[in-house]
Amino acid sequence: MSINQALTSAYQKLNNKKINSAHLDAELLLSFVIKKSREYILAHSNKKLTLTQIKKYNNLIKQRAKNIPIAYLTHEKEFYGRKFYVDERVLVPRPETEMFIDIVETRHGASLREGKTTIIDIGTGSGCIIITLAKELQNKNIKFLATDISKNALSVAKKNARLHNVNKKIKFLHGNLLEPILKNKNFLLHASNLQLVANLPYLTPTQIKNSPSIKHEPKLALTAGKDGLKYYRELSAQIKTLQKLNPKIKITLLCEIDPVQVKGIKKIFSFAKNVEIKKDLADLNRIPIIKI
Repeated sequence: MSINQALTSAYQKLNNKKINSAHLDAELLLSFVIKKSREYILAHSNKKLTLTQIKKYNNLIKQRAKNIPIAYLTHEKEFYGRKFYVDERVLVPRPETEMFIDIVETRHGASLREGKTTIIDIGTGSGCIIITLAKELQNKNIKFLATDISKNALSVAKKNARLHNVNKKIKFLHGNLLEPILKNKNFLLHASNLQLVANLPYLTPTQIKNSPSIKHEPKLALTAGKDGLKYYRELSAQIKTLQKLNPKIKITLLCEIDPVQVKGIKKIFSFAKNVEIKKDLADLNRIPIIKI
């Protein structure tokens, strides 16, 4: 079987299952199997595949036809120009989340250099956010922490930290949201500025039900009560406790929400000094910037 024949067959199988990205997925998976670029595949359409390659490719196409995310099949996802290991233990990094990095770098770059800063990635998952920030922000005054309630997710995050050679720069902590920080005040002694980033679950059960692909991702990283804001309520209460422990610390929170949750998030953080909503590339309200 040639590359062209394999692609044609795979496309038909995916198209029959109403996979919108059938052509792209077929090419990406074949590229993964034969360890060549997509450009190579398209330029060598008559090249014959081995029986082993055909078997592996057909198996991956079969799984993709069940709406299993490409990243779980290849165990790889690019984020901010870097490749991260992912599997079923963590949420697949989304392109819109890259905005976190840009905002921290550009909007808060000056304040990060003014004093000692601690950046905490709450619900770190694959670790893509905190690892990218540790790579991008080369400043000895910045301390990097990451928390997650899932030990399985932390295992993936630590694997990625080692992959990108920042495992000694980041402290990974097990616990719910800011719980590990509140239990050990020493983590905050370093900081005059506290930068929180929280890409927490914000989908409702209905949204998950209506999206076939995300059904395969960990529910713990997706669902957040009837209105999708359960964990932000918990985080809000924890931040208030944090303020009492250290009234002088300057806190900024970046988080990600569904555009319909703007009123809800503003109500939850009504005690904040300022809540600004940053739009994503699709011009939708996506990233609240909350100064507390």
